[in-house]
Amino acid sequence: MVNNFGNDTAYIGTKWLLRLLASRGLEVIHLLKVMNRGTRATHFLAMLPENLYACDCCMGMNLGIPCRHYFQVLTRMPTLSFHIGLVRARWYQDQSLDVTIIPVISLDNVARGTSLRSQPQNSLVNVSNPLDSSAPHLRPGSQPTRTLNAREVYHEAQEALKPLLNGVITQEDLDDLKEELSELR
Repeated sequence: MVNNFGNDTAYIGTKWLLRLLASRGLEVIHLLKVMNRGTRATHFLAMLPENLYACDCCMGMNLGIPCRHYFQVLTRMPTLSFHIGLVRARWYQDQSLDVTIIPVISLDNVARGTSLRSQPQNSLVNVSNPLDSSAPHLRPGSQPTRTLNAREVYHEAQEALKPLLNGVITQEDLDDLKEELSELR
């Protein structure tokens, strides 16, 4: 099933979400119930330390964009702050942006004076997806990845394969090359 997040009744079970958070050592500070008054659709938002969250709609974890339930809670809780790190880097115009130096802001657009650098260094929690503690861009010393467009992938792959393709003349040569390439996987 593909969820385009237009259906507000799709969610994972709250017990399952809490079990996932606990299995990764994440402490739930508040468990908030968010209900749509028109449709009566109900979601649960687990508030974690450092203004992180996990919603049972999974939009933030899957797409890397905070969900409408988070923003609903943000408008109601004056102590809650927003950080651009809640949006996954793939959505930035400049994906090399260092979000750790950008201050956290409150709903009234006031910087709170804290940033992600104030978080403990041993906390390897992905801001946009707190369940993904094994993300490669969170490991010390690794560079963040960037999404490549199809044209760039194609041209780079063609350049890498060019020396191999120069020796292909017959169908047997092509079959041998394809077999060798499939063995590399």
